Amino acid sequence: MSFVSFVAGRTLRARKVSRFLSFMTLVATGSVALGTAALIITFSILEGFERELRLNITGVAAHVQVGTFRNTLVDDTPATSAALAAVPNVARASQYLQREAILVTGDNIDGVLVKGLARTRDLSQLRARLVDGAFTLDTLNGKPALMMGRRLAARLGLQVGDRLVLVGVTDPERLLEAPKMQYTIAGMYETGMAEYFDDLYVFVGLGAAQRLFLAPGQINGYDVQCDTLEAAEHTALQIGRALGYPFDPQSIFSLYRNLFVWIDLQQELIPIVVGSLIVVSVFNIIATLLLLVIEKTSDIGILVALGASKRSVRNIFTAQGFFIGLAGSVIGSVIALALLLAQMQFRFFSLPQDVYYMTTVPVRLTLPIFLVPAFAAMLLSTLASLVPAWLASRLNPITSIRFR
Repeated sequence: MSFVSFVAGRTLRARKVSRFLSFMTLVATGSVALGTAALIITFSILEGFERELRLNITGVAAHVQVGTFRNTLVDDTPATSAALAAVPNVARASQYLQREAILVTGDNIDGVLVKGLARTRDLSQLRARLVDGAFTLDTLNGKPALMMGRRLAARLGLQVGDRLVLVGVTDPERLLEAPKMQYTIAGMYETGMAEYFDDLYVFVGLGAAQRLFLAPGQINGYDVQCDTLEAAEHTALQIGRALGYPFDPQSIFSLYRNLFVWIDLQQELIPIVVGSLIVVSVFNIIATLLLLVIEKTSDIGILVALGASKRSVRNIFTAQGFFIGLAGSVIGSVIALALLLAQMQFRFFSLPQDVYYMTTVPVRLTLPIFLVPAFAAMLLSTLASLVPAWLASRLNPITSIRFR
């Protein structure tokens, strides 16, 4: 252990230090711990929000939705699929037919979006959100199977196994002559985003959708999964150039822009607000070390008289600031980890689903989330000690020894 570290540590642990100064040291350490814990928890929740929203959106929506202008029906041709597969960053493309329909039960009717999915579509993410029944788009009990949101089913008083009728809106002016088909509810899903998916979409097989809307062999779009989600916007532009009219590719970031803007806004503003706690702790450290300089003035004079250089005196107080920051960041990290693990395990804090698109506060634990706030706390604590350290190094040893 070096001379500077030894003296700095003994000074902070000294029993002869006044109770008030000991209390101020605890306050300074506690404020660093509080600020560090608050920042770690904030970043963990923000990362959790972003991950959950991205998973919810990408679980139902494609990375790039290649629709058509005014939902124009087009023939499902191998040439179009081959042109899509040739676009860089396109991992998979599957046909769909999506149109408005009227859902009719014994006592209720409601408007829905029917989306017919091809067998080539990756349905693993949709299956992961299944909350009741079984996920299938095949025939069930002699009728085409249908998947619907649990909230929509609850509102209409439906359960798995019930039958309902879909009326295909092919011509709004001739609803009485619109095609009708009976379906069996195979399962129910829940994404937590009722406004965008659960209350709006029902999923059926592509063939069943084509029969409902009297469009054999026709589709009005492709769901495209990308190798890299972040490049979805650029991929959408490339698809537009490759396919041309009547296709209108849109990335997931364009279709759900308001959600991603909301995420970005939280990530920019909330850490700044919460980070002010660490800034407040900096002033506590400055005040604590200034009081320590005043109380230890005579001791500083003795050190200088015995041969300690001004640089050594500065380093002693700088080391004290570092030790306070280190202790505070470690304590804060432990507190944050305990609270976050408790939330992951017991889900103490719930959220209104209509506002936040999820039922509980999500958290995500990663090493950078802990390291960045802890390092920032130690750095600011060390920088905060420079002013008291500079003042201590400028004390006159003779005057300091006489100081009482």
